[in-house]
Amino acid sequence: MRFKLCALLIVMLLLVHIPAVSSEGSSLLSVTVLNDTIPALPGSTIVVPFSITNLGNETINNVTVYVTGPAQGFQYSVKVIRTPIEPGKSVNDTITVKVLNTEPGPYLLTLVARVGSVYASSKFVVRVRSVIDYTPSIVTDRKYVYGHGVNVTLRVYSTSNTVITGKIGYVIERNGVPLVNETLITFVRPDSFWIKRLSWKTLPVGNYTVLLWANLSGVYKSATASFEVYQRNLHYRVYFWDGAIHVRVYNSTGGVPGIPVEINGLKFTTGPDGTFTYAVPSPGLYNVVLNLDGRIAVVPVTVEKLSISTAQSGNVLTVRVTANNTPVPNVTVTVLGPASTAYGVTNASGEAVFNLTDIGYGTIVVRAQSDRYLPSETVIAVSRPSQTTTSNPSPTRTSSTTSTPSNTTFPVPTETSKATSTSPSHVGIILILAGLILAGTSYLAFAVPVIHEETLDRYYFLKVRAPKLRPLKNYRVERAVNAVEVRVTRGNAKLENGKLVWELDLEPGEEAYLQAVLG
Repeated sequence: MRFKLCALLIVMLLLVHIPAVSSEGSSLLSVTVLNDTIPALPGSTIVVPFSITNLGNETINNVTVYVTGPAQGFQYSVKVIRTPIEPGKSVNDTITVKVLNTEPGPYLLTLVARVGSVYASSKFVVRVRSVIDYTPSIVTDRKYVYGHGVNVTLRVYSTSNTVITGKIGYVIERNGVPLVNETLITFVRPDSFWIKRLSWKTLPVGNYTVLLWANLSGVYKSATASFEVYQRNLHYRVYFWDGAIHVRVYNSTGGVPGIPVEINGLKFTTGPDGTFTYAVPSPGLYNVVLNLDGRIAVVPVTVEKLSISTAQSGNVLTVRVTANNTPVPNVTVTVLGPASTAYGVTNASGEAVFNLTDIGYGTIVVRAQSDRYLPSETVIAVSRPSQTTTSNPSPTRTSSTTSTPSNTTFPVPTETSKATSTSPSHVGIILILAGLILAGTSYLAFAVPVIHEETLDRYYFLKVRAPKLRPLKNYRVERAVNAVEVRVTRGNAKLENGKLVWELDLEPGEEAYLQAVLG
């Protein structure tokens, strides 16, 4: 269909540039428009009646008929008369012309008939009448949040075929009270807009009505629209947790996005779920400012950082965690030593105790972490305690209750040392026993899990190390421990009926730790 329309348009353009012959026709052909003046309205299609007469002495076929005229304002068509026209005979028919949004007035058009190289033409007049019409409209949202911008666009679109002039006015009322009332004199061209854009950064809460009216070229029309400026019942929560300041703004329907958030001069907005997270770079005071639909809320958030101090007493390392010189309980302490890594939780005095025998001696990294504070880390050096050698005292001879004569002498037994010689058969037995012992210890080291447990103060520690040759799957440890709280680095632990149950999975050589607070 599109191809046919394009082909027809090309034919029409070619025909428009063909010069028409005299309206009286040639010696072989004549054409006459049967209505020399045709009235029309913009947007209408007119029908042009005509008559073609064969003035020659031979029958003519396939007469092409078309209309020429102004290049703009009209849409022309082409028609082929396939009925044979005998000499001296005439054929009557019609052709259509589309009148676009043409300005009013008379327009001279020409009807052309063509057969081969023979042309004939006839002129006629299309008188376009004036049309006065336009459409007023108002573009605005139905609701605006208080504190946000309000935009209203007023438009008048002219469908007239001539310039229309007159007055255009608009009135904006809030709860029945006029806020804006303006009138101006202007004009609008055909197929054109008159546009007025109104905007406010914010408007008071209320219901608004917009009236747009126009009186152009004697025709009065109007349009109305309404919108509401409202304030939502917003709630918020601001807090520090796990190294970041968290902001949540919500109402009865859930999280509210797009709420402006300012933290110490930096500006952000809440996300699609009404939340925003700000990673805190350093301790200090952070002022969080929220714009809740024009209501400003300021929330100060103080962020503190943990401090670590340590003390060694023999094989025991005591870690003390404070914030602003105040002990902090329930802080997770991690001690990374040369031999292993240990975990602990500070008590009510802010202290956690570790056994250096398992951790190792030398350079140790101590970390303190809590969801309520910024974490802290320190590196210390611990030394192996010196081994004090105690000589066994000589046995003291005590006197017997039975008296013995002084001249009685007790024989003193003498021990004669003998060199023990080992026979070859004994050597073989010893080697076999050593091999069995080595195999057993190797099996214990590479195929059997290692479990180490210890109790220090009010804390019970348990370490499980997977064998190097196989993983631990669905491994379960049960201990009769009277505890009130338990933490693990891997797996799941629970307290039930005075018993501690720990279930975990470990890859070969991996370690996991459990710490329980005794009741």
